[in-house]
This record gives sequence, C-alpha cells and structure tokens, in this order.
Amino acid sequence: MRAAFARLIGVPESEVDERDIPTVAIAGSGGGYRAMLNTLGSLSAAQYLGILDCVTYTAGVSGSCWALGILYSGVAGSHLPRDAALHARDRITTSYLDMDTLDALTTPPTNKYLLAGLLRKAAGETGTVSLVDVYGTLLSSRLYVPSDLARLDPRHLSLHFFRRLVDNAALPLPIFSAIQHGMFVTPPEKAEAILEVEDEKAVSVDQDRAQSLDNEQARLARSIRWLWYEFTPYEVGCDELGAWIPAWSFGRPFNNGKNLDRRPEMSFTILAGIFGSAFCASLKHYFREIEPVLRILPAQLYTWLEDIATENEHDLGLIHPVLPNQLPNFLKGLVGQLRYGSPPDITEQETLSFMDAGAELNIPYYPFLRRNVDCIIALDASADSQDLWFTRAEELAAKRGLKTWPRGATWPTLVHPGNDGGVKASGVPEYEASTPDTANLKLAQTQESALAKQTDKLESTEQRDMPQDETETSARQRALSTCEVWIGSSSTSDEVSARLDDLDEAARLSRDGIGVVYIPLMPNERRVPGFDPFSISTWRREVALDESQKLLDVAEANFAESHEKIVRLLRAVWMRKRMERQAREWEDRLAQLRKRLGNNMR
Repeated sequence: MRAAFARLIGVPESEVDERDIPTVAIAGSGGGYRAMLNTLGSLSAAQYLGILDCVTYTAGVSGSCWALGILYSGVAGSHLPRDAALHARDRITTSYLDMDTLDALTTPPTNKYLLAGLLRKAAGETGTVSLVDVYGTLLSSRLYVPSDLARLDPRHLSLHFFRRLVDNAALPLPIFSAIQHGMFVTPPEKAEAILEVEDEKAVSVDQDRAQSLDNEQARLARSIRWLWYEFTPYEVGCDELGAWIPAWSFGRPFNNGKNLDRRPEMSFTILAGIFGSAFCASLKHYFREIEPVLRILPAQLYTWLEDIATENEHDLGLIHPVLPNQLPNFLKGLVGQLRYGSPPDITEQETLSFMDAGAELNIPYYPFLRRNVDCIIALDASADSQDLWFTRAEELAAKRGLKTWPRGATWPTLVHPGNDGGVKASGVPEYEASTPDTANLKLAQTQESALAKQTDKLESTEQRDMPQDETETSARQRALSTCEVWIGSSSTSDEVSARLDDLDEAARLSRDGIGVVYIPLMPNERRVPGFDPFSISTWRREVALDESQKLLDVAEANFAESHEKIVRLLRAVWMRKRMERQAREWEDRLAQLRKRLGNNMR
C-alpha cells in the first residue's frame, strides 16, 4: 500500500511511512440494482485512479452487498471491479422471475449449485424456508452464476472463501450488513407496556409523572432498538452485543457459546436474500422508500400523505408485511455475558430475525466508526439521496463517544458559501450529546421517534382534510453537488465549517477528525446526456443492457470527478498524521535525552 499511496498523492515513496497512511473505507448504499451498479462503477473508477489500492475496508447495504458478493466471489472470472461490473450488467438483462431462472433451478449443473443453500436450511434445526430464502435463491440465479458454466464453483457461494482476496491483499476487507429489530425478541407484554406508557403520557398533566414516563419510554425504546450485524469472511456478529462467531458457523445452533451442530457453511444465496430483503421493512420504511416517487403528486396531496405517515409513524414502524428471515440464535444461553445494555431477552430466543440494514441506515457508516477509520468515501444511490444520513451517523458517532465526526456535515446545497456550514437542513433535528450515555438515550429515542410524538396526535386520519396547496420550494428539490467533503475535529465548534473547500491548508492540517467524502448518484450530462439514473427503480427485476451501461458510465464519471477532492483529503490526513507522529517521536527522544542527562549528573 505504501507505493500505491505515494503514487496517488504524488510524492516519492521514500517520504511515506506506513504508520502515516490514512485508513480509508468505501461505503456503498442500498437501492437495489441501481445501487449495485453504482457501487461497481465507482469501484471500477477507484481502481483505475489508484484509489482502491489505498482502501482498507469496503462495506455495503442491500444492493451494494450484492455488488461486493459479485466482486469477491470470483463469479465474474477475476477480482477486478470492471469485470464484476460487466458480469452484473450482462446478467440482469433477464428477470430472476423469468423461465430461464426456472431452468437454472431444475437442470444440472446449476440446480444443485443454487438449491443447496435452500435445502440445507430446510433440513436445519428450524426446518423453515422463508420468502426471503426463496428471493435470495432466485436473485442468485442471475447474479452468482457465471456466464461460462464451466467455471461454476460452489466456493463462489461461500462467504468464508471470500477471504482469499483479503489474505493476498488483492482487495480490501468486505463488510456486509444486516439488522435485527428488537421487536422480534420482545415479549408481547413488553410491547403492550410501550403502548400503555404512550397512552398514560398522552393524558398526564403532572410534570414529575411526565418525566418519569419519559424515562420509562427511553428504557423500553432501548430494548426494542435496531441491532446492527456485520458479516465478513472471517466473522459474523454484533458490536453492540459484543458477540462474534466464525463466518462459516453462521446459521448453526449454539448454546452458551458452543456449536451444537456441524452443518456446512450457509450458502451466500441465503445471505444475499437477507442483505437485500427491503420488503421485510416496516410500513414506515416502505413510505420512506417510495417518498421520492410520491413527490411528483400535487403538493397538497403529498403533504397530506406525509402528515398521515408522520402522525402514525410508531404504529407503521411496528407493522412488517413480510417477516424477516429467521436463523438459529448463536446468542442463546449467553446470559450475563453480553455487553451492558443488550436486550435482556435476546439470549432466550431460539431464533434471530435478520433483514436489510437499509431500514435503519442506508449508508453503512456504523462498521467504520468502531474501526477508527480516517476517511470514509460514501457512495449514495439510495432513493432518498437528498435527505442524507449524516444526522443518523452523527448520533452513532456520539453514541460511541467519538468527537471527531464532522459536525455540521449536512446536505450539500445548504452548506455552500453564504451559509456557515453548520446550518441544518429543514426538518433535520439538531443533535447534541456531551456524553455517550446521553447519546445512547438520544439514539434510542430517535429510533422510536414516534413515541415522543403521540401526545400531539390529531384525530383519526380518516377525518383529516387535505391541506391547502403551498407554493414553497422544498429543500428536497434542490440540486445536489457532485461531491462534498468534510473533515471533523474534536476541538472546533459547530459554527466552524467542516467543508474541505472552506478550509485552508493550515486549517486542514489542524483538524484531527474523520474525513467524509459524499458522492451521490446523480445525472452526469457530460458523460451520458439525458440519462436519469433514478429511472432504474429500487424494485426493478431486470435492467436493459444499455441502461446498465449508462448507469455504470455515470457512476464512473461521478467518481472520477471526485478524484481531486479525494486526493486532497487523503494528502491532508497523511500530512497531519505524519506531523503528529514526528511530534511524538521528538517528545520521546527529548524525554530519553533528559533521562540520560539526569543519570549522568548523579
């Protein structure tokens, strides 16, 4: 990496000390095939520009997990992102519900290759096959079958096998993401208690009692919060719980940390279904996903629907039309051995329910915050790009006690010169947390935000009138910048801009925080005139060859146009780390000199 980094920033290799090289991560968002192609196109550009060789981690949500699966499995015939992108482009021209898929599932050699994961799960301890499993198998028939069947290899569907490209330093460590909602490990009586607290708070007039109910709400909310699980070729687990198992053992029954059954490794066909199971989200998240489409409706109708969804946010958040995938609980029996604050009932359940992480956070910042990365390159192809997930990420950073997340990093059109960089987008709540405990409370309250809104709930939605049309221009409709970069600092206030473009060299070198590069998927008229990448919906089952190629071209062009800013950021972080290391070494040498002088004077 030393030579690659020196080439990237344009300095002699002799000037680069490996200890000073920034730890860089690339995060790919959710968004179905659109996100998958955007991530592969961006990674292709990153490799061509020499950036990928300087990256330590890649992480994905939903469609970006599929992209990483294609890249690391070897199904494309090589580990090059460009080959993976072309494989994906060619394979998704046919729907996974097409008759070709049925042929692949019923005729050799692909039938055994694809159905093995489904059959193993059916023969497992739970003995259940879910809609998510079937979906993952159908999806895999398009994404993880090589065009040349002579290259068909069962290891293509082994998460553990992906490690070979990490072991030989060919690619960064991949991190796949899924979540579990506490409501699936919450006894019915606890769910009823939440509703009772809501009702009592709505009619309470005593201030002390109201405060007590607020505290009880927060406690209950923490017990049903989202839990983020990470899947790498080496291990699977949850940082919040402090529990991990080898990747090859995921899906086996455990008790008190001991494996009870030596079953084969779970197929990536099952994992692909879990990673992309956006249809398992709650009705609240369904509304969030289709919200950009609803904005084409007349303003008064859209506002009316939005108000209804907001007022019933908590109720909609508890309704899952399709239940998440259930797998044996590897936490079973670990009573008192998980981290403080873990859901108390989670060690008693027979199964855990996993679903698409995009329902919680559509850009996987979480895995990087615990790994102390220096720079995050966020590739956002989600349908709600303009809403950004920075406020949510800032809450997670505060929860971990990190003060170096770039505060004030908000949505690009509101941080250009004229604004101070610290202005929040309309509708985005200010977030302050002086301690991790405060952050934990705020995070839990945010995840169940509707709990605090029920006191103002209006009459039933059936009796509501549509609001009058308004002529205001929503912030959501403003154009995004191609690339925005922020650098955090543990010592500056929110009033000081964190934008790279607003900082001179001295200011950049003085900031000790995380650098965030945000690259949203957006049209690129210079590269592909007249093409809107969001014409490819999240829910598309097939994409025409020319559409896929256009999206790949747009993704590559957008990333290439961000090259100069990325290099500027990495160079600034490298120089800062080098200065800090040299200062520490000078202090150590000075201390040793003083010690020797003291010994000589005795």
